[in-house]
Amino acid sequence: MSKGEYYSHYIWLMNTLLQAKRITFEEINDRWERDWNYSLPKRTFQQYKQAVLEMFKVTIECDPHDGYKYFISNVEDFKTDRSRQWLLNTFCASNLIKQGETIKERIVYEEIPEKCEYLSFLVDAMKQNHKLEITYLPYELDTPTTYIVHPYCMRLYRQHWYVLGFSETHGALRHFAVNRMKNLQVTNESFEYPDDFSPESYYYHSVGIYVDSDLPAVKVRLRVDKHLVNYYRALPIHHSQKEVEKNDDYSEFEYMLCITPDLIHEIMSRGSQVKVLAPESLKKRIKDELEKAVKCYI
Repeated sequence: MSKGEYYSHYIWLMNTLLQAKRITFEEINDRWERDWNYSLPKRTFQQYKQAVLEMFKVTIECDPHDGYKYFISNVEDFKTDRSRQWLLNTFCASNLIKQGETIKERIVYEEIPEKCEYLSFLVDAMKQNHKLEITYLPYELDTPTTYIVHPYCMRLYRQHWYVLGFSETHGALRHFAVNRMKNLQVTNESFEYPDDFSPESYYYHSVGIYVDSDLPAVKVRLRVDKHLVNYYRALPIHHSQKEVEKNDDYSEFEYMLCITPDLIHEIMSRGSQVKVLAPESLKKRIKDELEKAVKCYI
């Protein structure tokens, strides 16, 4: 059996337990036979339990006081860990592609960003705290430049991977879009990762990748049309989102955010379905951008 097939089995077990909450081995085996057309040996099940623990840090336990039902004992930890959630979703997507091979013309995927082959090198460089030599071509320039970068973290935003690191050329933190890298070399020279740097804290008040330490976080209030409200509830634009008012025609959401270009683009992408109520400075910036857009059509 290939690694990919083993991974498919681990994911199947994870999803079965997440959906069922509590389930006996007999019930697991019944579902297994239905989906895989053969029985699941108890010994193999135990091996898969261990693999799930090692891969996803998820503990599967058996409760003898509840009919010997199996359950995930640390499910809340898993659900709040975005890296493990992303890993599971990635494997699930891989499974979907494999399972849908016979109907692949009926499954439409988003474009995959270029240079994904660099990701493993970037991860290795971060693990070893090795400097990167990045030859980079921003969208707005015609000639690439080579930078020496200390990779601090990576961020996925709008289907694009970014590396955030200290650029020796700029003498400051900079983002580098992976798909704009023309060449990437992991050097043998190490750097010291700052003890006081936290990626989560760095992006805490930002939507997207734009961060300006001089910008204060302010209370942002948005009025969202009823047709978009459930989308915002299901996919908050920021972790600070709070629904503070509901009625039949709209809901209002509040956030603590820095006013950045990424936030402005997020709001404008929703057109007339999202209205800024506060602060006044953000209302003015959105209004100015909309007036510029209208002038393009006059």
